[in-house]
Amino acid sequence: MATGEMFLGGFASGFLAKGFHIGYGLYFTTNRVIGIDLGSGGGGALGGTMAGFIDGQLMPTVSPEESDKVIGQLEGMKEFDFTKDQISRIEVKKPGLLGSGQITITPSNGKPVKISLRHRIAYDRIMQLTRAFSPELVSSS
Repeated sequence: MATGEMFLGGFASGFLAKGFHIGYGLYFTTNRVIGIDLGSGGGGALGGTMAGFIDGQLMPTVSPEESDKVIGQLEGMKEFDFTKDQISRIEVKKPGLLGSGQITITPSNGKPVKISLRHRIAYDRIMQLTRAFSPELVSSS
């Protein structure tokens, strides 16, 4: 965990899917984006306050101690994480009437990570989170 890294927010939901895995979590800190596969990554352990939101909020205000605790929990379950300086861009595509949307996180090196947004709610939440995380990296369509 980086010094001074603070938890910004995130959520886990059936509105997010990666590949054939429906149920995914995306969480943001001041330095990183963290992806959690609810099926295989141990995300099933996301109980109580972590079951989707932290303290029932998309972007809660947490103390530095709470922030460290949440980031520590996410560390143990992550499928991937990228720091801001490892990301070249984040593209968010709005779900249509018939199809799902998508968030594509493109690292400077390596393959992009694509997560389906299966509902407009997921798109709205992701836009709010990515703008708080790093607005200069985000484009949307």
